[in-house]
Amino acid sequence: MVELQPSEVLCIPKRRRLTHSRFKNEEGQEILHLFYGEVELIFDEPDVAPVGEKLMEVERFRAGDAMAWSNAAPHAWEKIRDLLQALLDQNVLKRVAELPASVAAETFPLKLGHAPEGREPRTFSAHDDRCPVITEEGFGRAFDLSNLEVLVPIYRIAHPAMDTDGRQVGENNVMPRTLFLDLPTQRKVCGFPGSRYQDDLPMNVTAMKHMAKRWPELLSLSEQFREALFARMPPRDPSSLRAGEVHFLAVCQLASVAYVMVRGVDPVPNGQLDGGLAAMFRLIDGVRLVTNDVLRATAGQHGCETPLNAFGINEWAETHLIYRGTWGVCAGPPGLVDEYFRVTLGETSAPIQVEPNVAARLGDLEAAIDYGLLGQRVESVVRFLGASQGLLHERLRVAFQGHSPRTALQERVEAPVDDKLYPLLRTDHPLVETLELEIALSRWMFDRAGEALPGKVDGASLDELMTLDPAAQAASQRRLAEFFAHALPADKAVSEPICSELAAVAADVFALERRCLRVVGREQGKLNERLRRRPGRALTNLDLATYNRPRNGPPLYETLAEGLGVSVTSDAASTVVRYEDRSLTFTD
Repeated sequence: MVELQPSEVLCIPKRRRLTHSRFKNEEGQEILHLFYGEVELIFDEPDVAPVGEKLMEVERFRAGDAMAWSNAAPHAWEKIRDLLQALLDQNVLKRVAELPASVAAETFPLKLGHAPEGREPRTFSAHDDRCPVITEEGFGRAFDLSNLEVLVPIYRIAHPAMDTDGRQVGENNVMPRTLFLDLPTQRKVCGFPGSRYQDDLPMNVTAMKHMAKRWPELLSLSEQFREALFARMPPRDPSSLRAGEVHFLAVCQLASVAYVMVRGVDPVPNGQLDGGLAAMFRLIDGVRLVTNDVLRATAGQHGCETPLNAFGINEWAETHLIYRGTWGVCAGPPGLVDEYFRVTLGETSAPIQVEPNVAARLGDLEAAIDYGLLGQRVESVVRFLGASQGLLHERLRVAFQGHSPRTALQERVEAPVDDKLYPLLRTDHPLVETLELEIALSRWMFDRAGEALPGKVDGASLDELMTLDPAAQAASQRRLAEFFAHALPADKAVSEPICSELAAVAADVFALERRCLRVVGREQGKLNERLRRRPGRALTNLDLATYNRPRNGPPLYETLAEGLGVSVTSDAASTVVRYEDRSLTFTD
């Protein structure tokens, strides 16, 4: 590596990508943070803070000139050289002499190449209910339409649907990928300032053109929906929305678009989804990405009560690269993005009052809101179970530390739980803290949704519904300890002290599964009733694991099957634990 010289001219190659924020440190002092793509630069040392301030102003500069970027005596060249070299290493700076003379305009193919040609358009719909086949292909387990929301979060159900503009609602992000159509799409390099400026990933010009055509319309629809939801779920402080309230706005708005497809009476056929509703979905989904992170930003405390306004959403999206997705970057011009955030959160008014309005397009606005709230309660219960089971798995891991001789069960318990094996597991915090945060967040979401459903749901809190009876758990633990110690062959029998700990963990998991299945059954039943759909089949622990396994790690039934050869089946009424011809049944 050639040592940087004071005479060399440096530049920020994609200057418009550079953004900044100021955050307070523990002493209350504002610290400058610069963001350049995935690089975050923190200027928390007073003597180099002026360097960060100057980088926001200059286009190019002589390396030696940076010695004067100081509030006191000039910096020593050695110090500035090392700092600038670090920025060169991170590609924040470039030597002007090494820049190409010209850069050819990059072109992108019309298709991503991630779907077979001629794939049939399919979606989750009551119009031609193919949910069992679609879910088997996409998730590995068949679910009927009346249980769909237990598997697919309500904010994702509309993803594969085709609208009247001939586009899939989820565009390039359709999930599951088995339903992605890879429609011809014009793409180009993003020229908008901020974190997405000249990113390697392109922006979707086709989608941007459709959105621009409907801009006043979708602003009005978004405003109308917010007014209707907040009439049902008034903000705690109307002058300052909280992140949890904005998250509900996003989730319920996304769910309302799915509602017209999956309701039991007069469902909209695929390809006939209102283009305005589809556009409304695409925009609010970006807000959900932000709130989803804000709610989980701090270990040990959910962020549901964090104040969040339009400026805060945009700042979070810029500094945390939310505008950059898996397949491309946000295509919205900054001015329109800002206007959208302000209208959606009620900081300014929509330019028109569009007709047909959102109520007419949804058919039953109140039922659509109920669908969002009930669907969020269903997901909260399932996530509560998944995170609780994840914590119990970690309890087993601790029990096995230093244990010998090693066993097949120990190998399974001590296998890594990371996002390589469990792709939807969040890794922002250590695993235990992540799981504890999910439990706290699930409590808040379940209970807050219930406040907007007075008389329609059980008023009990999630904690009240999921609390276990200590006496019953002690009895179950004794029976399981006997089973693990004496019902298995000698090479599989579990000895103390592991046996008691395994029995305690298993007793809790099995009881939590049954409670979860009962609560989910009731909530899903109310959801089906509200959508005028027939009841679904009885659910089991295998169904819950299809949702939870990618997000929380291995379910206990899988660990026991692979480690001991023991099978476990739970439904709402009972759990059956079996090894060959020996079995135990647990009920509440």
